[in-house]
Amino acid sequence: MKTKKAAKIILLFFLIFALMLPFTAACGPSADSDKNVSPSGGENNNPDSGESQTQEKELLDLPDNTYPGYAFRIMNIQQSEMPWIDVTIISSEEESGVEVNDAVHIRNLKVEERFGISIKEIAESSQSTIYSKANKSIQAGSDDYDLIMNNAAEAMNLAKKHLLVDYNEIPFIDLSKPYWDKDIKRDLSVGGRAYLMAGDFSMMHYGLTVAMYFNKKLINNLGLDSPYTIINDGKWTYDKFFEMASEASADLNGDGKYDKNDRFGYMSITHIWSPSFLASAGQQTVLKDADDMHYFGMDNEKFITVYQKMTEMLHSGNVMFDADDAGDHRLQDDMFPNDQALFWSEVIHWATILRNMDSDFGLIIHPKFDENQSDYQNYTGSPPVMCVPVTSQDLDRTGMILEALCYESTDTVIKAYYDVLLKTKISRDDESEAMLDIMFGNRFYNIADTYYQSQIHSPLNGSALSKKSNADIVGWIDKNRGKIEAAIDKTNNELSE
Repeated sequence: MKTKKAAKIILLFFLIFALMLPFTAACGPSADSDKNVSPSGGENNNPDSGESQTQEKELLDLPDNTYPGYAFRIMNIQQSEMPWIDVTIISSEEESGVEVNDAVHIRNLKVEERFGISIKEIAESSQSTIYSKANKSIQAGSDDYDLIMNNAAEAMNLAKKHLLVDYNEIPFIDLSKPYWDKDIKRDLSVGGRAYLMAGDFSMMHYGLTVAMYFNKKLINNLGLDSPYTIINDGKWTYDKFFEMASEASADLNGDGKYDKNDRFGYMSITHIWSPSFLASAGQQTVLKDADDMHYFGMDNEKFITVYQKMTEMLHSGNVMFDADDAGDHRLQDDMFPNDQALFWSEVIHWATILRNMDSDFGLIIHPKFDENQSDYQNYTGSPPVMCVPVTSQDLDRTGMILEALCYESTDTVIKAYYDVLLKTKISRDDESEAMLDIMFGNRFYNIADTYYQSQIHSPLNGSALSKKSNADIVGWIDKNRGKIEAAIDKTNNELSE
């Protein structure tokens, strides 16, 4: 028995070593630094600097507790139900030769060996099913799950009912560590309380980062400057984007109308382009005060100016093809590969459909409002988050296992996801790899996506779809402010009780 266990441990370390051999840190500039930024926020030395390419990893400081035979139960969404994220897996029974799958298997095996546990995934068919089952179980006082992976907007409702544990109260979890998502902690906490968190254990919150793609063939044919050069020079702004997009639109079949048979400067869907352009200009519809409490954020000159310029720009002439307006989101999947759009905004993982695209494409960040804006910002949609139910029987155990799972993910799962899947299977050039570093280093979660979908996110997107919205935003704010502020007050009260 001891011989078999020793052989298993030797095999484990061999697999980890073999997995890590192909990976090197990509050299890419950021908006303000020449350091690489991984999705988890950790920094690596610039490989071209001649210095060491790796930094010694800080050891995980946890007690030697073990929990022999314990099944750590995680309720999660089935992969087939969220294809736009592409990677939802958190468990793997065996290796398959697929990088991320094998990395998950190795990561879980290390943590299982460390604590003497097994990791049990309970896969459900939809986010609403996860919410319903979690709500029913926790309200009944049942200890059915150690961790619940639920969409942030639905998980927030569990938090409002006081069914989730504040991560700040879970022993042995250190949210300051780079393997916890500092952006979610900053943007989605309320009153200093972090009920919704994400870490390197899951890749889902990375997959919902929104990128902008551009067609290199059209850039060359139209004689336009490389977006990479423009971004690195700090000149990638609303105005520059609009100038280039305006050059690309064309009535290809000459029938006098613009539709799915023609070419556009920009293409997306409303619930992606609207929050993406607001975020890239540094704007939130809901802000936080010094006490980390929400307050109404649209009644200021900068927000109104940004919103008006965004909608006027994107509704100008025939610059944009909005698939919402056309009634079919998936028209984009054929039009962009068919050279019918210069720029396209989509979640990062939808680029997997472009693997067979004949024309070369690049991947970039969304434009700043103007050159006075210091940093590029990048929108991330409302993701599935890691939720700990208040029915947990042993928070020490939960904290240690979650801390270990996130810690062990950085060199296994995240390295496979970021360096292999994103940087070699999606991007086609070194510049795109550098853009990924900027995107993941400057992510921005929209508070309204999670907390105020029915009061702000959905109706404001509907307003943005209207070509009259640039003139109506002040009226829209006046009309909706009262009910929005009431919802904000209610949320602040519910989550700070």
